Amino acid sequence: MTTRSQSLADSAPAGIAPPLPEVDAMEEMEHAGPRAVAAQQEMLSPAWRNIDRSIILVTEFTLFLVGALFTVMITLAVLTRYVFDFSLFFVDASARLLLVWFFLLGAGIALRHGAHVGFELLLSWMSPRKQRTTRIVGYLFSLLFFIEMLWGGLYAMGPAASQTEAGLNISLVWIVAAVPAGFLLLTYHIIVLIYGEIRKPLPTAPLP
Repeated sequence: MTTRSQSLADSAPAGIAPPLPEVDAMEEMEHAGPRAVAAQQEMLSPAWRNIDRSIILVTEFTLFLVGALFTVMITLAVLTRYVFDFSLFFVDASARLLLVWFFLLGAGIALRHGAHVGFELLLSWMSPRKQRTTRIVGYLFSLLFFIEMLWGGLYAMGPAASQTEAGLNISLVWIVAAVPAGFLLLTYHIIVLIYGEIRKPLPTAPLP
């Protein structure tokens, strides 16, 4: 049990179960992302920091709206199909459209929160200087991939403009545009991570 869980367990009134260590770990994970973003922003200049906060705020608000609309669409799909025994033709197509935008926009925020799969165990065996070098090399490879996907998404919008999404009867551009939008944000966020990693001071070795 962690120190925080132990202290809460000691102070819990009689008859009330103390919080589980798993709950404490989940709360720690929930706050780890915002703390990581705040630490990254400390490396930026004041003007860049304000722009970065605005980009993250707008992205998170957009994700909230997209997620709320997706929830409404899925609820409608379940109600109409299993309660009223009919289907609305636009619900499934709308849900797919929203899901594509949600994941591609949210990937950048997840990157800043450190929520993507990584190899922290390997890094923990390295010295601080080698950890920095490994992270920067990984970030540069990611940047190359994001730029390639950004270019591919922009290129794909040309053919998509002449096609129509059958379920919604709208241009396929509205779906394909999520790719360049999402990878543009990923490109920006990985540049922030590279800049912050370069500027972050290395921990000093303890005195003998």
